[in-house]
Amino acid sequence: MKKIIFMIFMMLSSLLALEKAQIIPEMTTKINKATTILKENKDLAIEKKAEKIFNMLDEIFDYKLMTRLSLGKANWKSMSKKQQEEFTQKFIEHLKHSFMDKLNLYTDEDIKILELKEVKKNRLWLVTELVRGKDKYEITYKFYKSKKNGWMIYDVNIIGVSLIQSYRVQFANALKNGTYTALLNKLQ
Repeated sequence: MKKIIFMIFMMLSSLLALEKAQIIPEMTTKINKATTILKENKDLAIEKKAEKIFNMLDEIFDYKLMTRLSLGKANWKSMSKKQQEEFTQKFIEHLKHSFMDKLNLYTDEDIKILELKEVKKNRLWLVTELVRGKDKYEITYKFYKSKKNGWMIYDVNIIGVSLIQSYRVQFANALKNGTYTALLNKLQ
């Protein structure tokens, strides 16, 4: 009976909005689980590792907002609802595939949480550090306060480079010199 109650509690707690005080413990747990998946499952196919990690991280990433921000307000508004949905789906697939490619580069690095900074009332930055031997690389997860889901990640800065800004520049150039369809094809 205790196990059933515990399982129900765990299921319900994952459905609740992430609060500010939970960000560091939640991200610490998720980062530790992700590195454990990578370290201890050497024989597991990269796709399976990625699937396990995405199952854990999907609830705290706002992929739809990331898509809109990557396209920019004007480009997003110029698309039909159908195009927005289609592009969002392709962008999410592209992000995940890109992340999956990077998993092959993992070689037992550690990730340390340094601090949680409040940059605005509804914006927090979780500053982490990837440690590889003597080298250290800063990775900042940018959170915003969602009305429905609590704090969610909308961008990731890797060594000072914004993932969203990088895509925004690429997408703006692609749309300036081509069509929505061409951009969509590039994502595939």
